[in-house]
Amino acid sequence: MPRPRKQPEPEALEKALRVFWTKGYDRTSINDLSESLGVGPSSIYNAFNSKAELFRRSLTHYGDTHLAFVHQLMDETETEDVRDALRELFHGLVRLYTEASTPKGCAIFQGGGAGGPAATDDAEISRFFRGEVYRNLLTLLDRAPDPARFAAPSSVLAKFLYATLRGVSQMAVDGASRRELLAIADHAVASCFVDPTLTRCK
Repeated sequence: MPRPRKQPEPEALEKALRVFWTKGYDRTSINDLSESLGVGPSSIYNAFNSKAELFRRSLTHYGDTHLAFVHQLMDETETEDVRDALRELFHGLVRLYTEASTPKGCAIFQGGGAGGPAATDDAEISRFFRGEVYRNLLTLLDRAPDPARFAAPSSVLAKFLYATLRGVSQMAVDGASRRELLAIADHAVASCFVDPTLTRCK
């Protein structure tokens, strides 16, 4: 009987990512991953050492592929207006969260391990990647040439935008439309700036 074809690592990571993305780390079993990758559990341990390590590498893959536009935006925002950059970032993320060809929501938020204080490997991995989301938002805000336009300190705004993204991710999973989420995204970005014509809801 022929041996199963060895998959390129990006292909295997994408398959594992979609399992974590859909079911979450805690509800994903090695058998789930084995079935998705088409290999035995021992092959997964041989290649990735542990479920937690496969989770970490899957989220790194997510950042390098599905979130590649975020890195490009961060690299190109030195001279771009921060409000425009934030709007572009949120629109890109909403499109990703509502894409028909991938699971709904954000893999970092939806696929995360235990959210409590337990110092487990999966919880630490999840906290690290969630922290990256916050740090990217703060970095973008800190590039603003005129912080006086902000409605609050950049650290507060970064947390507010981070919380908005977490909520938008869950709303996408719950079935909210792209149009609805784009409207929320636009209001969240606008409310970061001292501009009554942009922040007032009608």
